[in-house]
Amino acid sequence: MTVFEVLDETSRNTGLRDRILEVLDKVAPHVAETTGLPLPAHARYRLLTPKAWRKEVRLNAQRILVRDMAELDLTPAEIDRTRTALKIAGFFPVLIWPLVLARTQQAADAQRETIMAPKTWRHAGLLAHDPALHQVVAHELVHHLQDEARAGEVWKTYFPAKRELGKIPRASFTYVLEGHATWADRQVTGRLFGTPADHRQAQKSWRYRLHDNRVIRRLGPSREAYEQGAALIARAVEVHGTHSVNRIWKDIHLLPTAEELTDPDAWARRL
Repeated sequence: MTVFEVLDETSRNTGLRDRILEVLDKVAPHVAETTGLPLPAHARYRLLTPKAWRKEVRLNAQRILVRDMAELDLTPAEIDRTRTALKIAGFFPVLIWPLVLARTQQAADAQRETIMAPKTWRHAGLLAHDPALHQVVAHELVHHLQDEARAGEVWKTYFPAKRELGKIPRASFTYVLEGHATWADRQVTGRLFGTPADHRQAQKSWRYRLHDNRVIRRLGPSREAYEQGAALIARAVEVHGTHSVNRIWKDIHLLPTAEELTDPDAWARRL
């Protein structure tokens, strides 16, 4: 049985904390059945202020680099370039935070957790759109299941070439991770509400709309990765079922090639 832990670190959203717990209990069986992946023993969700959320994103990026430095043979120049790139990227969350509804990552204590800012949810209209709230909670729970099933650190690294990825493009990881979660959240909310939920239909605030433009979008979530990735997973599941698709978590060489990213039928044939 999974123990769900939702922490309100804003001290102002106890009602939302309790609501998320209710939604987790509701969507968890459907997420497990849809994906064919086992639920983890523990799943932690944290409600943060936007400032605290941005800090956690930056700290996670630094932890990935520290792990790469410990496990890979990196040159001083490679480390310096990556540190500089992370400093620049550290400013991106200031611009994109209203667009990122939640993020699942590894915390300092090595516990997998989902971090979210209730203020973001208000701007995105989730608090007044129950299906969309279920969608986001289910989507992030899928990421917990993915992390539990994945093998190796190759999924989160700044030096993929040094982890023997061969010709697998970095985009494949994003397409599969987000596409799989998007495909699953649509299946789950379709069961619960009769039609798949789409958080984009929720009424957005002026602040959200201000940030939701082509320039800022390029710094944040890629809609193409979600949509095309979901099409890849949907086709593969249709042809082979979830059991075969779930082999990708252990064997990265089954990930889509650059050509297969836009050709679901070709990827399904290779699987």
